[in-house]
Amino acid sequence: MDILSISEIKKMDDNAILDYLKESLNIPTNEEISVWGLFDVSTNYTNDKNYHSIKSLRLKNNDEIEYPISDLNSREKIEVGGIYIQYEKGEELITTKKELNTKQLFLSCRLELSDKGVREHRDNPICLRVVSESIKVLKKIPHSANLDPLNFDENIYIEKNILDFYVESNSKEIKLTLNDLKLEKDEAEKNIQDLIDESEKVTNSIKDQNKIKDTIDSDIEKSTKIIEQKDKDVLNLNNIINKHTKTQEKQMAMINQNLEKFRDFVKEKAEVLLKLEFIDEDRYKELLMIKDSEDKKEKFTDFHKDLESSYPKAISYIQSYLFNQNIVYPRYILEDFFALIQTNDLIILAGESGSGKSNLVKSFANAIGGVSKIIPVKPNWTSSEDLLGYYNPLEKKYLATPFLEALIEANRNPDIPYFICLDEMNLARVEYYFADFLSLLEDRSDKQPEIPLYSDDESSHILSEFKNVLSLITSSKEKYKKDDIVDFVKILQDEEINQELKRVFGFSDKDSLIKYHSDLRRMLSGILNTPSSVIFPKNVRIIGTINIDETTHYLSPKILDRAHIMKFDSPLLFDWDSITLEIEPLKNADRKLKFNIEDFNYRDPYPAFDKDNDFCKIMVDYTKKYFTPLGIEVGLRTIRQGLNYQEIFLSLNPNKDLAFNNFILHKILPKMTFDGNKKIKEDEAKSLLIQLKVDLDVNILSEDILEEYIDSIKSIDEIIEKAKSNDWIVNYWA
Repeated sequence: MDILSISEIKKMDDNAILDYLKESLNIPTNEEISVWGLFDVSTNYTNDKNYHSIKSLRLKNNDEIEYPISDLNSREKIEVGGIYIQYEKGEELITTKKELNTKQLFLSCRLELSDKGVREHRDNPICLRVVSESIKVLKKIPHSANLDPLNFDENIYIEKNILDFYVESNSKEIKLTLNDLKLEKDEAEKNIQDLIDESEKVTNSIKDQNKIKDTIDSDIEKSTKIIEQKDKDVLNLNNIINKHTKTQEKQMAMINQNLEKFRDFVKEKAEVLLKLEFIDEDRYKELLMIKDSEDKKEKFTDFHKDLESSYPKAISYIQSYLFNQNIVYPRYILEDFFALIQTNDLIILAGESGSGKSNLVKSFANAIGGVSKIIPVKPNWTSSEDLLGYYNPLEKKYLATPFLEALIEANRNPDIPYFICLDEMNLARVEYYFADFLSLLEDRSDKQPEIPLYSDDESSHILSEFKNVLSLITSSKEKYKKDDIVDFVKILQDEEINQELKRVFGFSDKDSLIKYHSDLRRMLSGILNTPSSVIFPKNVRIIGTINIDETTHYLSPKILDRAHIMKFDSPLLFDWDSITLEIEPLKNADRKLKFNIEDFNYRDPYPAFDKDNDFCKIMVDYTKKYFTPLGIEVGLRTIRQGLNYQEIFLSLNPNKDLAFNNFILHKILPKMTFDGNKKIKEDEAKSLLIQLKVDLDVNILSEDILEEYIDSIKSIDEIIEKAKSNDWIVNYWA
């Protein structure tokens, strides 16, 4: 028959490909592809993970097997690489090989077509894989067994010859075994006699046991008395507990009483402020913590109660919820984003305009009952004042920014997750205006970081001045016995009180008390709205979005070292049919998902570096072989961030390869910007990048776990292709 090319076979469906393959191998179409061959183990660069395959493949009739493709790459030929065996099954076979104490292990198995994604990745439309459950270990057939492979019942004939051979070769061992069995029989008979003798002794000891029983009965009586005494002790203890409970109740009643007095005091002062028009109705309600009665409690799905505290179930629920809102994201994006949220590191979403970066922040926050604050970054931002605002001594007021207002609002709602998104954060240089916050995010202690805004003395001076004003107003009303004057307008209308205030404050007739009142109102509002310092709350996550074009700045190494970069490709590249199949039609998926803030792993310290950890060993090895020679800076912070991300991600998805792939995308590839300042020759950069790609492909990452558009290996390929067309200036962001 004619051997077809790759392009010709790609036009065929899977059934036709199988028929074509079986025809080339002289296998009837109704039979499976059964083969046998030699088990092979290859070791990767790090010596901590194996690559398993079956080589020297032959059919039942001993014919060799090969892919019937005319233009197949030599690397893909069966005689070169064999057929890949799943990692877990391969590790089992290594153990079997050790147990059998054999240098060579022959296997029989069935073959089937690999997943379509794997065949496309290898550019081999007939790429086969081993059916793991079909693998059987073959015992070595002796030379004395003359087999006719064309005319025998394989199982029976092979087993009979093996049996005959081993009986003959091990006859001496069998005789010795029979002698051993005879000795064991004699020993067993002796043991039986010993047991009979022991039985007689037991019978004789029953009388002694009766005496022991009497002793036990006496001990039981004593124990009963002890238990009765313990019951009395427990009763006394309960009485003590009840007494302390009553004391505690009295103390709580006293605390509640004092709290009520404090509320009355606050209410009294707030009513004075309201009447004097220093505060408005909304501020009055806020001081008294009064909520509008019409506020309705929204129904939520509880993460712990309804989803059994399962993060994979939470991802499924969020995806289903967003789908009901006509918002579609692949599961891997939601898993990756949620894991990054839990790291509490700076997250930067990079991609083209319209790729869904800021929408992910808003829709994810909405799905979990959180709040998103999208804050556009301005090109003229140069310091932390542009981010947090500043104190104006002339107005005696802090001029807050939307970013600071979002932090203050989050502090007032500690049970609600807040996602503060700096949109297009690289319009200005991030390290200029965000430097203070970078240091803040690095603090992984249990203590909540505090952000100083202005001096405590300033607020003290304002409050002191305000206190004097209220005292003067109160004393003036009492002096002139005018209790009917309840608001500031009435005070201004009353000539005696007006003149008294001007006299005390040293105002002339030209000075305006109305203006002074307005200034005090603004200063009080400033203090109430913006305290002298603000705690960075547990419920806040900082996220940035960036576009890369001629109007933006590149991210500095300082930012890249501390942030996780999550790159977005165009949604048009997604396989929307497969994404739709991911979405589970869940019950009550129209409700938002309720988490506790503690479910987001607030500022847990990074895991310690462990030289024996698999991830640490790989990163150290890759740093020596690839990253350092390429000029990519990888320190302990990066590795510990990777350990932290991996630990969190595995609670969402148990796939370690995918976790490692994501880490490479987040932390390594964004640092690949080798320009003229890097002392890396063209050939050296090319060689190292290709070696890194091959190493990841062969030894680290599985073939069938990744979509093309999130594959780190595919990304390295793109970097190489871009560098080729740009005088080997390597730039991930190009």
